[in-house]
Order: sequence, then C-alpha cells, then structure tokens
Amino acid sequence: MASSGVGRAIYGNGPPSTQAAFDAKDEAAKDASSRKLISKRIPALRVVTSPGERMLYSRDQSEIPRFLKSFSFRSHPDIVVQPLTVDALSAVMRYARSEGLTVVPRGTGSSPFGGSVPVIGGMVVDMSRMDRIGDIDMESRTITVEAGARWADIDQALLPHGLRVPTCPSSKFSTVGGWIATGGMGLNSYSKGHLSRHVRSLEVMSPDGTLRRFSQTDPDFESIFGSEGQVGVITKATIAADALASGGRPHLMLFSTSSAAFEFADELMRSDVEPAHIFYGSASKIGIISQLLDGKHLRRGDGIVVSLEDAASEERFENFMAERRQTQEPEYVARYMWNERFFPMKIRGLGPGLLGTEVVVPQSRLQHIVDVAKKISACMSLEPLFEIHYLPEGEALVLCFFLVDQGNTFSYTLDAVKSMVLARALVDSGGRPYSIGIWNNPFTDSADVGDITRLRELKAKLDPLDMMNSGKYFHLSGRWAGLGALMFHPRLMRPALRLIIAFSPVSTTLLGRMSSLLRKWFDPKSRDRLIAVADDCAMCGSCVGVCPAYALIGDERVTARGKMLTAKAMAGGFSISSEHAGRTSLCMRCKACEQVCQSRLELIPAYDELERRLERLHGRNEKEIERFVRFAEDSQVYDDLVMKGLVVGAPRNRPGGASDDV
Repeated sequence: MASSGVGRAIYGNGPPSTQAAFDAKDEAAKDASSRKLISKRIPALRVVTSPGERMLYSRDQSEIPRFLKSFSFRSHPDIVVQPLTVDALSAVMRYARSEGLTVVPRGTGSSPFGGSVPVIGGMVVDMSRMDRIGDIDMESRTITVEAGARWADIDQALLPHGLRVPTCPSSKFSTVGGWIATGGMGLNSYSKGHLSRHVRSLEVMSPDGTLRRFSQTDPDFESIFGSEGQVGVITKATIAADALASGGRPHLMLFSTSSAAFEFADELMRSDVEPAHIFYGSASKIGIISQLLDGKHLRRGDGIVVSLEDAASEERFENFMAERRQTQEPEYVARYMWNERFFPMKIRGLGPGLLGTEVVVPQSRLQHIVDVAKKISACMSLEPLFEIHYLPEGEALVLCFFLVDQGNTFSYTLDAVKSMVLARALVDSGGRPYSIGIWNNPFTDSADVGDITRLRELKAKLDPLDMMNSGKYFHLSGRWAGLGALMFHPRLMRPALRLIIAFSPVSTTLLGRMSSLLRKWFDPKSRDRLIAVADDCAMCGSCVGVCPAYALIGDERVTARGKMLTAKAMAGGFSISSEHAGRTSLCMRCKACEQVCQSRLELIPAYDELERRLERLHGRNEKEIERFVRFAEDSQVYDDLVMKGLVVGAPRNRPGGASDDV
C-alpha cells in the first residue's frame, strides 16, 4: 500500500502553501522578452526580471576564463523562468515554441561541463523549485518525486520508512532531474548499476507542451538518461528504494604503488566478497586529504576504499584480507575517507581552483591511463589527483584533476588549455567523456556512437524544431553565427591537441614553463579578501538547497553562491542595481550555508564585507531586512532547518538582536 504524500522537500524551495510569499521589492522587467511573457499572466510561474539575477544562470560549477567564454558563447539567457507546477511549465514551453526560443533546462547547475549553460541565449527553465516529494509506495518500495527534488530530500523522506535510494551522485544537493539528464553513474554503481535500473518511470515535458510518460519497457526510456536536455524537460521520476544497509562499514587499504592498489581491487572483484562500492584515490589525492585533516592521521599511499553493507560481506572480506595478509587503516580513518565522497570539491580551496577531466575507461586500461596522465602532467608542471570509481561491466569512472590558481587570469587560461591536452590524452588512451555539455564537445568523436544515434532519433521525433538546448551536444554553436565555437569543434581541436601531445615532452614542457613565467609576472601582489573567498567557493550549489531565504523568495542572489558571484561581478565591472543590492542583503545569518559548504568557507564575514560595499553604492533598507527576518523566522522552512541542525547562527538583523559578526 502507498503512504500519504510527503509534500515539499525537507530543504524545500517553494513557500509553504499556508504562508503568503514575501513581497520584497522586485526590479521591473526592462527587456521586451520578459515583459511579453509576464503579460501572459501564467499562474505559478516566476519570471526573473533582473539582469543581475539572470547573470547567475550564465554559468554552472565550471570556472571558465571569462574572455574565452564571452568571445565564444552568448551565455547570458534572454529569459529565466521558475515554474512551480506542470501546468506552468507546459504553458511556458508552448510560449517558447511560439516565439522560436531555445529552451535550456537547469537543475542546480552543479555540473562542471556547461550542460545547463546557454550558448546562443534563449530561455533557461530553472526546475529547482518543482521539488515536491510525492507518494512512498511501501508495497512496491518506490518513491515518486518532482525533478527539482534533491537527493538529500529523498534520503530524509525515505529514512523513517527504513529505506534509501540504491545509488546517488556525489553531490547530495543536486537534483533528480539534473542527474538523470547528465549521467546516472555514481555511488554504489559498482553493485547497483546505472541509475536507469532503479527508475521505474519518467515524465518529460515535450517542446510542444505535452507531458509524456516513459516506463522501463519503453524503447526510448534509456535515451532520456544522459540526454542533457536535448529532448524535453524532465518533470517527475518514480524511483525504486532499497532497505537501509546494516552490518557493514567502509575499509581503507593503502599501497606503495598504484599498480598494487589496482591489483588488489582486481582480486577483490574476482572474490566472493560482493562489495557495494570500490574507489581508488591516488597518493597525491590522499596526501591532500591528509593535509586537510591535519596530516597526523592518514599516511600517504595509493588507496582503495571498499564499502560493505552487510555482516556476510564483512565476514568474507575479513577472510579475503587474512588470506592475503593485507593490512588496513583504522576504522575511523576509513570512515573519514568514505565520508569525503560527498565533498569532492573541498580540495579546491588550496588552489584556489580545480581543473581536469572525467572519462569512463575499461578497468583493464586503468594503469595505462594513470601512467599516461602522470607523464603528460609532469611535463606540464602539474600534479594529477585521481579518484577512480569502479563500475559494473568492467568499466571505471576516472576523475583526474589538478589544482590551479584562478586568481591569475593568464596562467589560469593556460591551465584550461592543459586540461584539454590531458583530456585528449586520456580519450586517445581508451576513455570516453562522461558528460558532454560545452567543454567536452572537442571529445565527442569518442562518445558512444550508438547512444548518440538513438538520442538523435528521439530528438527528431520529440523536438523536430531543435528548440531544446539547441547549439550543444550534436553540434556546438555560439557567437558570430557559430564561428566563436569553432575552436571547440573536434575536427579542429583534435589535431591541435594531438599535435601538442605528439611533440611532447618538448611542447608540454613549454606549456609548463610558460605557466611558471605567467605566475611570476602576473600573480597579484595582494588579493582582495572578499574576492579570495569568492574564488574559494566551489559553486557547487549545495548552499542553495538549505537557504531559507531562497526557499521563500526563489532568488539565488540571496544564497551563498549568489553572493559570491555578485562579488565577482562587481570586481569585473558589472553594474549592480539598487534592487540587486537589496536582495543580497535579505539574509538570516543562520549559517546553514556554512554547514553544507564543500569548501568549508567562513561565509558570514564575507557577507558583511559584501553588504558594506553594496551599502556604499545604494544604502541599506533596514526596514525591509527586518521585515524579511521576521517573516522567515515564522516559516515552516526555517523551523525544518532548525530541527535538522543546519541553523547554528542567530538572525543578526532583528531589532534589538545581537550581531553575529565573526
């Protein structure tokens, strides 16, 4: 039998139905496109009217050199909408079709590949506020959720029933629709397989405004996964749940070489242990994690983390270890490493910045892939950091990253070129890109031909006018009638990158020496403290899902990510309006953002400094701030965050309240 509907997500993004929305001052739409859509008076649809707020939708987690992005693509959307219901989404899709607008679906923008970033303007459809969690059917053990629901929300909904999702992405605050559209390979994929195995049905809004349902028996079902918004907007999913695991734990083994670590993993997979998940961390990556931990608890070495989920597997694993006389690290260290799976961006602040590539490779090629990456990286004066997740059917997901300093525009641009060289080397060594978006377009020549053919056929059927995420995936477009994107075309980029690799180590060593010179010449003598914090921000979007201000207003400028992007925009000369400044100041200082921050930033002092700078430009509306804090404190959303332990600060803007300066 089915349980009653759960309702809005625990970290929900929409105002409770029993509470009126906060009537904050809003900026009137100045562009004709937004005004025309607003005149349609579509119920349950928020149209973003401020250029400053639309600016936030011109990027995702990736940090691309600004001039390169500005030259190549028109990434600022013409219109941004937030539908709250299926009917609102249907109406806005029909409007986009009548106006000939490209539609770019977006979740939380937590992907680093540009899949939710416009390349020729158009309309961004922000699905993050359609986050309701519906029925939990205990008989079939399934849960039905809207596409904007975050995986953390689903965990909280399933927990009282003794259930969990079988597999999830490393970002618990990414959306269901976003992960379906961009990948579907994640934690526990080794034992549970691809996400598509556990999704019983999908609902997708077609470009003509028609809602279509796909079940596992539908021949087009598989093509929705990894479709990157090419065929429609995912609106709902019914997902199978598993019983909560018990009796098992994570284990960490360290080895003197990567080959020894891979050999151990191979033997483990051939055994009867049946791990839930296996991943490899290179000695360089574990060294960084040890540094963040304090350097005392984790010795350096190439590591294998094995997650077991029941007592029987534990017993078989102990026998396996005894036979090989293999030692393992203390349990608390293993649990720490396993916990780090949800914070892959934590190391980014040491740059500050992180670049690299993600490819899927045969497990038999892992040592070769690692050796190639190390050789190329050493020539380019880089230290690669590897995290490799084992997948079923003899494959593995390889994440190869390196720390960079994005504060130096010149060296950072050259580092972006290096990441392309590294990606080309790994693709040519047997890998294929995990996701395409914008920045992996140069490597589409190595994507699965069958998958692309099936998706192309489905797109021709559902989107014959090519309005869904147009200008990406099949052919990258951009400014100057597409000329700006030509440099990313495989036919141009492939020979250029291969030429660099062919003349290695001379060419790659030259790239490394050029980086050293650029850092010497152009590293800033001093760094603005506010911009330094903004550079440390991983832009992962975790803060958005727990921000009570965002939940009540739906404007990302009130979130930590929005504030940090506002600071960067100001530094880059972007004009901040009075309304933008006012929205930025609507903040509870509740510190929920700090609790989920991957970069572990102290954000409150940065907010104070940003507001001081905005106040010098536009003054400060104390009455509106006080009114907002009162409104937010009385909301169910705020109470939920308090109950979950995410609110640890006290509102600083309440009349007579103490300041929360840090």
